[in-house]
Amino acid sequence: MGKFRVKRGMSAPQFDRGTIYFTLWGIPVRIQPSLWITLALLGGVINVSDGWQLLQVIIFMLSGLLTLLAHEFGHALTGRYFTGQRPEITLALMGGETELPEPPRTRAHYILYVAAGPVAGLLLGLLCALLLGLQIGDISAGVSYYLYSPFGLDSNMPTEHLHALISAVQNGAVPLWLLGIYSSLLFVSMWWSIFNLLPILPLDGGQLLRAFTGNISFTALIGLGLSAVLAIVSAIAGMWWSMMLLGYFAYINWLIFRARD
Repeated sequence: MGKFRVKRGMSAPQFDRGTIYFTLWGIPVRIQPSLWITLALLGGVINVSDGWQLLQVIIFMLSGLLTLLAHEFGHALTGRYFTGQRPEITLALMGGETELPEPPRTRAHYILYVAAGPVAGLLLGLLCALLLGLQIGDISAGVSYYLYSPFGLDSNMPTEHLHALISAVQNGAVPLWLLGIYSSLLFVSMWWSIFNLLPILPLDGGQLLRAFTGNISFTALIGLGLSAVLAIVSAIAGMWWSMMLLGYFAYINWLIFRARD
């Protein structure tokens, strides 16, 4: 998610039914209904059997929305700074897309523009970790939770940080439901940012590889191989949504490679 695109010339806004429109920091944003479907499916709505599980899906959806907005605003604000043009953000089925009338003029600016998306996602996670740390009364414990919890390594946190977190939950400083919100935000912001840095087109990592090498065929070949391997691994692990997404990316990279070959 977090697909990047440069668009030459802005189109007039189309006010589709069900689409949410707003402007933030002078940047117009569209949130299409298809995004909610994707987020609900990724959150496990199919397996919901009670109210608590439904609440977890809703928390995941909001975490995904905030992460996508942070990611795309990272692109948009950086792009506006380098080009002076007004970007537009669209969140839809496959994630987010930032459109610019003109691309950044230098390779360095383009690289910073693309990298700003994943960096913004990681900074969102860090901000959440700092807020959690303030509630715990130990900033380092909040940051430690951010570094360990997205990878399922909560119990491997430094002992003093783990004890501080457990005490905060037990004494009510951090209610269990609030810790669940923090956990979801930290998980999504970390993993989606890492995923976006994979050298696979059209992800940001693929855009960065193309910018560094200047060779789109080579980039597409790397993206094809990596996405195909990861799709197979996802299938073996029973991660069907990841398998389908990575298979789709493999197809995209194959088309790009064939077109440039």
